[in-house]
Amino acid sequence: MGITTKRHQHVVDCVVTDSYVYAPTDLWGGQKVKRVKIQRSLWDTGASTSLISKRVSDVLGLTPIGGSCISGYNQCVDVKNAYLVHVGLPTGDIVTDVIVTEFDSEDYDMVIGMDIISKGDFAITNKDEKTTFSFRVPSVEEIDFSSTVH
Repeated sequence: MGITTKRHQHVVDCVVTDSYVYAPTDLWGGQKVKRVKIQRSLWDTGASTSLISKRVSDVLGLTPIGGSCISGYNQCVDVKNAYLVHVGLPTGDIVTDVIVTEFDSEDYDMVIGMDIISKGDFAITNKDEKTTFSFRVPSVEEIDFSSTVH
């Protein structure tokens, strides 16, 4: 089981971690696997799918597997390129065969969406005005804050 926790000394408005994106090859076949370390991956519970920047797709030399549509509030934006990749999480786990959509961002090279977040347990707390983010794979138990209310 992989676990990651990130603590901040203040309340943050977004969760950002490192991650890896791997070219869609056999990870355990003994061949060299091309990967890119992402230093600013945004965890977004409002995104149903994960996204990568054009820079990442270019570095990995990815071939589009088709197009996609990114749904937002009351709209759907057509996007040219969707890719098949593997995603390395800060827990040490690798999520294989993830379909990601290319997006433009100056701030992030990856958005980790609910397609990946839903594979584990995700929690954010802000005790004493300090944000703590934790994620573990696989999901182990239900987190129910109502049982701790006094």
